[in-house]
Amino acid sequence: MTPRSTDALLASAKIRKALREMQKKGLDININAVANYAHVARKTIYNHPDLEQGIRAAATTAAPRSAEPPPDTATGNSSITAALRDQLRSQKHPYGADIAAPKSQIKQLQQELAAAHGELQRLRTITAAQRGTP
Repeated sequence: MTPRSTDALLASAKIRKALREMQKKGLDININAVANYAHVARKTIYNHPDLEQGIRAAATTAAPRSAEPPPDTATGNSSITAALRDQLRSQKHPYGADIAAPKSQIKQLQQELAAAHGELQRLRTITAAQRGTP
């Protein structure tokens, strides 16, 4: 078996697996979605007419979807999500004070730099006027 045919078999298996998983999860099925889910190019699917037909057949069949969404995932208020958000907030706040001092220092240095640039421009103008060049 050549490496190329091995790659084709692996890609075919990935596509079949992706199709099965997408059907189980009740996801929308089309060639682009299956290719993305399987991490293969759409051309790979088009090169396998049997897979293409299977995907098209699965796309026309209504996907079994549950009547109710999983608990708390529809609203995003699960206890895990809330705990992670709280943890993220607590990690962000300690750095606020650490960042404030360098920010004010940067602002001060930028003002000093702008003043220095203005002074340089003033001195260049004076020097140019003394030399008689514009």
